[in-house]
Amino acid sequence: MRNKLIYLSGLTILTAIYAATPASAPTSPAPVTFPVYGFSINPFEMPTDGPVLQALQMSWPILPMPSNKNQGAAPAVNVIVWPGTQDMTQYETKERLDLQMRGLTIQHDNTNKDNTEWTLEYVGVVNGAGMHWYAHVVGSAKRIFIATGMAPDEMWGQYGDKIKSCVDSLKATGTAQIAPTSVPTLTTTPAMAAPSSTATAVPPIKLTP
Repeated sequence: MRNKLIYLSGLTILTAIYAATPASAPTSPAPVTFPVYGFSINPFEMPTDGPVLQALQMSWPILPMPSNKNQGAAPAVNVIVWPGTQDMTQYETKERLDLQMRGLTIQHDNTNKDNTEWTLEYVGVVNGAGMHWYAHVVGSAKRIFIATGMAPDEMWGQYGDKIKSCVDSLKATGTAQIAPTSVPTLTTTPAMAAPSSTATAVPPIKLTP
């Protein structure tokens, strides 16, 4: 059976392709500790002039989807970072339109009273599989931070609460060190993949800045 590589949309993983010169090294951050797994590791972090980056990716093991020919998928949570000088209202409007244009259905949409945080839940079909996403966007003076969790519909009952709890914990610390100076070319990167040497991808989907 030929498995397919699943690409996500809108408020999901994006990688900036650009040439950047590292700035001076920041103060070493505290290790991230995973007590259930039994290990800790120092975050891999370096400020650059590049304004967009995938800062973090976490996932559960790849599991088969009986509804889609047992194609593999891994529930995951990702964090990307955008330049924060944008107007949050304009940003939200563009994202809602982008998701709707791509045939995704928004189920929940809430902005806090200060218009600094936005939560969004939406669903859709990717490569024949029903998918479920939950995103939390936090604006700050220097950056916009976007945490997105996703899982197939058939796994949402098992992982949805865990994904929401993780995504909702996103906070801006106010310690961003360098404001971006240029906008790179963006391309999507796979977040969920069936273990196969061959892959068929849907067209890339860009996140609207």
